[in-house]
Amino acid sequence: MPIATSSKRAAILAIAGRTFLRHGYANASMDGIVAEAGGSKSTLYRYFPSKAALFAAFVEEVGTVTRAAFATVDVEGKDAKAVLEETARAYLDLISTPSALAMTRLVMAEAGRFPEVGRIFYEHGIQRTERQIAAILKRLAERGDVPDRSGLARPGAAAQFRALCEAGPHEGCVWGLRETVSQEEIAKIAHQAATHFLRGWTGQA
Repeated sequence: MPIATSSKRAAILAIAGRTFLRHGYANASMDGIVAEAGGSKSTLYRYFPSKAALFAAFVEEVGTVTRAAFATVDVEGKDAKAVLEETARAYLDLISTPSALAMTRLVMAEAGRFPEVGRIFYEHGIQRTERQIAAILKRLAERGDVPDRSGLARPGAAAQFRALCEAGPHEGCVWGLRETVSQEEIAKIAHQAATHFLRGWTGQA
């Protein structure tokens, strides 16, 4: 893809992301995005044939940050509990940012009226995140330092680990009860998530 084309697409996505988060999915206007991005409406629709496709691309773009964060987790050089704590910290650091919280609130507010918003976020966001967590669990299951290693590869394990990470302070942020989660809290939650997960899914305390 030519650099100019790639740059134009990235510019449209950046503007669309700000528009979705500021105005919501329902009130986000393709005409308004075109006006801010410059160019023609036909150019916008050449990249993104619908508002749903544009939202999906935005969620996918946000997801690249998540994938990059999980890619840095050192699976081979640490024991299972340390790996899970590192995974949990990486995930919590991402979902606790103002932009991630705004995205979560946006989807929660709009999914009832626009089911495609919930589907897009689930498929391009949550499911992809769980696949990355599942890949880390699979690599741990292939090692010999975890009792009942088969537990790590069971269906639902990644979803359960994700839920353990999200419980507590992060939920308070989503519902507007607090603004941030401190690094000290993130470390504590990561430790608890790793401990409870290993105990529940492998029998390891």
